[in-house]
Amino acid sequence: MIKSGSPYEVAKVLRDLYAIKFKSEKDLSYGERRLMDQAKSLLVKELALAKKVTEAAVEQEIEAMFSVDAAAAG
Repeated sequence: MIKSGSPYEVAKVLRDLYAIKFKSEKDLSYGERRLMDQAKSLLVKELALAKKVTEAAVEQEIEAMFSVDAAAAG
């Protein structure tokens, strides 16, 4: 899905990996962590360019979204 180049598909991969990370009692595997980092990096860069903001701002936004989701699920 990441190789498709579609930000929508990359976001779906990131969402699914965050869901595994927070709903599972075990940690992500090395491959899953690498995939999550890659998906997050690609999405941050794409959104930063589209929104004309810094990558740090987008990364904070993403972290905030998933921390709210994790708190609600926990």
